[in-house]
This record gives sequence, structure tokens and C-alpha cells, in this order.
Amino acid sequence: MGSEPEVSVVVPTYNERDNVAKLIQAIHEYLSEAGISYEVVVVDDNSPDGTAEVARSLSSRYSVRVVVRPGKLGLASAILDGVRVSRGRYVAVMDADLQHPPEALPRLVEKVRGGCDVVIGSRYVKGGATPGWSFFRRLVSWGANTLARLLLPRVRGVRDAMSGYFVFRREVVEGVELNPRGFKFLLELLVKGRFNRVCEHPIVFRPRVRGESKLGVGEVVNYVLHVLDLAHDSIRFAIVGGLGTLVNLATVALTGYYLGIEHWISVLTAFEVSTIFNFSLHEVWTFKTAFRGVFLSRLLKFHSAVVVQFLSQMLFSNLLYYAYGVGRLVAQLVGIAIGFLLNYLLSKFLVWRGARQ
Repeated sequence: MGSEPEVSVVVPTYNERDNVAKLIQAIHEYLSEAGISYEVVVVDDNSPDGTAEVARSLSSRYSVRVVVRPGKLGLASAILDGVRVSRGRYVAVMDADLQHPPEALPRLVEKVRGGCDVVIGSRYVKGGATPGWSFFRRLVSWGANTLARLLLPRVRGVRDAMSGYFVFRREVVEGVELNPRGFKFLLELLVKGRFNRVCEHPIVFRPRVRGESKLGVGEVVNYVLHVLDLAHDSIRFAIVGGLGTLVNLATVALTGYYLGIEHWISVLTAFEVSTIFNFSLHEVWTFKTAFRGVFLSRLLKFHSAVVVQFLSQMLFSNLLYYAYGVGRLVAQLVGIAIGFLLNYLLSKFLVWRGARQ
């Protein structure tokens, strides 16, 4: 193919036959007009609709390479495989569904040329937009971005860490061990990559032209697990929380099933027992590197913080048990799950706010 291109555009695909040709043509048009040499690396997860064949048929007219993987292995890992085989000085990543505007690509590349290490096509800076989104979808996106900014220090200055449209210098990932899961490669790059400057450029996120969205419940779960994996002390917190859950459930079982205590009293007792258990482990393990204050102050703050968790736990546990007839342990598990995230955030930023990542 001659000399190495300035930018490699990595496009992960699965059942994008109706979109991939239009995207490749648009990439060629806008980058060529801007005088930017390029290659498109299509990474296809063995699409049954013939996406790979369509992309290959364009290689005689455009600079296109196609990598076919044995099955549907995930969006983030497809991007990683594309980055590994790419040859450009800069790497761009975008979806094949035409929701990422290809006309913005030259501007993203120009900003990398101008000194940015990572440039994000952002929906949430001035000039960006998500027309046609429902309130629920906006809420989910806001929640995902907020969760990442709260738990991951290197993400806190980024408005759209959930974007799937970005360009970065190759040096950002050279020698870096990336283990992305689910569909958010950018999150992994922002936490582990080698960079000094992240920039955002506004984009208008288009409605999908053809095909179906890849986002499902499984991807949402993967995202939450990914954030927890990247937030170092949250892993320890989750382990302590798991142990505390066992202590909590054991207390409910003992006081409820064996001693016959009323459910609300059983829940209250389990809360206090597990709170003391969790606080002790957080002190000596989870947040042991935190800047220390007065022990009694931390203890009082911890109890104040978990009151919020307790109220949500009591509300949902008793609602499910008394109003809907759900079993004791299932009702209690739901209450614990709802309060878990609040527990972590309040503990990290109120009680042990000096803990180092």
C-alpha cells in the first residue's frame, strides 16, 4: 500500500452491511479533501450479513484493510485488534453506523496535530448535541459519565468519557497493557494511556440510519464492572462489601428464621452488625492509605454516611417484603444493591476522602 498513512481509522463492525460502504466513502472524501493520508481498518466479528465482503470489495478504490475475527467477541476488543494492526501515526476510532459524523474527522486529526494527545468527539461540550434521544437514554448516558468521573481521577476533566469517536497519538498506547471489556475502549485508554493533554471537539450525534443498536443490558453490566475494575480502591471496597453482605444476610437469617424476630427489627440489627464489620475492614485495608483524622470523627462520619444507604435499603427491602410478598433474603439483597454505590461514594469522598488511587 506504499508509505505509512498519517491516520488509521479503526471501524469495528457487526452486521453493518448497509452502512460500511457509505462510511468508507465519506471517510475518503473528507480526509482526502483535507490532505490527510489514511487507511481504514475494518474489524469485523464474522458478520452473517456479509459486512466484511462489502468492505473488501472497496479495497480496490480506497485504502481499506479488513480483519475478520472468528465470532462476536465484543466492540472494545475489536478496537484493540484494529489498533494492533494499524500503521498510522495517529489512530482514529469510530462506529460504522453513521452516527459519528465523518465530516468532523479532519478537525479531530488537526487537533492532534496541534498538540493534543487524545481528541474526543464530544456530545457534551458547547456545540455538541444528541438530537432525538429520549429522556431515559440521556439519563443513562449522564449516569455513566458521572460514575466514571466520580470513581476515576484521570477521567474527571472529561465531559464525554463514553464517546466512541476519538483520535489519539500512537504513543499513547505503546507499551501499555490494555484490557478493555464491553463497548467502552476510550475509558480504558483514559485511565491507562500515556498522555498529557486531552481535548474535546463538539459533534452532533446522529440518529442511526440502518441496523440496530448494540447496547443491551449485558453491555451496561460490563460497563459498571469495567469502571470498578479501573477504580483501584473500589475493588477492595467491593470485596469488603461482599463480605459485609454475607454478614448482613447471615444476621437476617439468624434473627428472622431461627429467632423469629419481626423483619424490620431483623433488618435493623443486620445493618448495624455489617456496618461495624465493614468499617473495621475499610480502616485496615480498603482506605488504609487515607490521610488520618480523629478516629471517632471517622466513625461518626461513616455512620452518618451509611444512614443514607440504610434508608434506601430499608425502603426497598420492606417494600418488597411487605407489599409484594418477596422472600426475606431476596428483598434484603435488592436493598443492599441499591445502597451499595451510595455507600462507596460517601465513604470515599466523606469519610476517607484522602485515600490515594
